[in-house]
Amino acid sequence: MASHPVPTPIVLLGGGKLAEAIIKGLLRSGQVSPSDLRVTVRRPERGEELRSRHGVHVLTDNAQAVRGAAVVMLAVRQAQMAEVMALIAPALEPGQVVVSLSSDVRLAQLEAALPSTVAVIRAMPHTPVGVGAGLTPLTQGTRVTEAARQATDTLFAATGQPLWVTEEQLTVCTGVSGTGPAYVFRFVEALAQAAMAHGMEATEAAALARGTLIGAAKLLAEPGATTTGLIAEVATPGGITVAGLEALETHGLSRVVGEAVSIGIQRAKERAELSAHSAPK
Repeated sequence: MASHPVPTPIVLLGGGKLAEAIIKGLLRSGQVSPSDLRVTVRRPERGEELRSRHGVHVLTDNAQAVRGAAVVMLAVRQAQMAEVMALIAPALEPGQVVVSLSSDVRLAQLEAALPSTVAVIRAMPHTPVGVGAGLTPLTQGTRVTEAARQATDTLFAATGQPLWVTEEQLTVCTGVSGTGPAYVFRFVEALAQAAMAHGMEATEAAALARGTLIGAAKLLAEPGATTTGLIAEVATPGGITVAGLEALETHGLSRVVGEAVSIGIQRAKERAELSAHSAPK
């Protein structure tokens, strides 16, 4: 339980999958009620989905939505970011916290486009925030006060665990925590496919692989748990697990994962550079 109350009202400009995951996580925490949340959408049918599922306030006017908000989250695509910031800038109020969820737009660009009286923070949440298990990397701009940092920390603590890093480290986080859930899910698929290749039915294979991941993750979440220690508990010298681990490394597990992370980081850097070059001068 957070030591400080989650700051409200909270506004999400953009009602995509990540925005909905944040809504679900905040409501799941019990620290935020639907009346504390506003979300803006472009498509009325999407707004109706969010309203019916979660009971949140849905608007189409971004400037109207930010008025009186404690925290404003920019949850739109990079291509829409400049337009949205230009629309809300005149409506933002001193002391508000603006949190960008974009992996492409840097702090300098955000601060240049928004009033000097608001605090600007970048966050890199991922879909596990929807079940209260998201580790969210955060990095702060030059105008962030201790109160603004505390407000953001408390908000993301309600959906999992906040992690403060530098802006350069945030790019690394994109390649690990931002994309990592998909890699984990793909690994689970591979486990299930291997079970099916040895005669197990698809439903049972999927349940076996999924249960393996969930159980392992719960062990890793225990206080003091380490991957080295947990592996040692399963992999007895000369045993079956050791042979399997050796096969994974022989076929390049560490190399493949490293390449996937490196590609993610490189793409994040390229997109950030493209965004910086295309920003209005």
